Amino acid sequence: MAEAAPGMDEMERPTFGERLRHLAAPQRGVMPAAGTTGPTLVLVIAAMGFLACLSLGAALIVSSAAAGWETDLTGTLTVQVKPEGTVSAEDQIEAALAILDATPGIASAQPLDSAATAALIEPWLGAGNVTESLPLPRLIDVKLEPGAEINHDALAERLNAAAPGLVLDTHRQWLDELLGAAAAARLLAFAVLAVISATTLAIVVFATRAGLSANQGVVEVLHLCGARDSFIAGEVQRHFFNLGWRGGLIGFALAALTFLIVEALSAGDALFLVAVPSLDALHYLWLLAVPALLALAVTATARLTVLRALGRMM
Repeated sequence: MAEAAPGMDEMERPTFGERLRHLAAPQRGVMPAAGTTGPTLVLVIAAMGFLACLSLGAALIVSSAAAGWETDLTGTLTVQVKPEGTVSAEDQIEAALAILDATPGIASAQPLDSAATAALIEPWLGAGNVTESLPLPRLIDVKLEPGAEINHDALAERLNAAAPGLVLDTHRQWLDELLGAAAAARLLAFAVLAVISATTLAIVVFATRAGLSANQGVVEVLHLCGARDSFIAGEVQRHFFNLGWRGGLIGFALAALTFLIVEALSAGDALFLVAVPSLDALHYLWLLAVPALLALAVTATARLTVLRALGRMM
């Protein structure tokens, strides 16, 4: 028996381009597809799915980052040691540590040296711009025990009484501003998602009406053959379901690739001032809901549009 030529299986496998064209190819049914309900509509739905995934992904990233900020900032305090002419910085730090070590709920208090303090602000001022001539306060990093409740006002008064120039920073103002900005960003992302969804459904309504108009003769023949409106609507909704999930999957793939590229570019903070939060594995599962919901919404919209249009034809 003759042996199969080596590499034949590899030659028969479809390429990525062929698979992509297969996804965008129109599905044949009883109702022939008009130009507005074919590959062009797949590309439109793919673009809308891409934008929807980007909006949802941005909302998920902001929510995850806000939760992390709240956890980090609510579990720490900072004591600023401002220079005072009558007391040295070391005496101020010693007095502050004595108060902090005696306060219930504080897990640790670690003073930062000048190099560590300069490293905190160097990303904002630029490398090499933090010199010894720049007056910087000494900082004490305070870690709280999980679930600890501390009277910040009383602690601030005790620190101020122990030594002049000691200022307690609870990060409350920064946290409120960050959470407010995160809430606004989430609201904007969901608003964009709502606009994208409404626009997609409007396009589907237009495409469905155009398809029925182009195939009105076929609809009349089907009616003469005894076909019910529900049968015709079922054929159309099956066609739009195929278009919806194909376009949705393409949009999801492009959005996932975009997030992965942004994550790779920001890994070393080469292009961004601070690290950009990335999507977790669970977030990509949420993004997978976009093509599924998109296909269902497109299908339901097409069916309702067909039934209303057929009711006016009769």
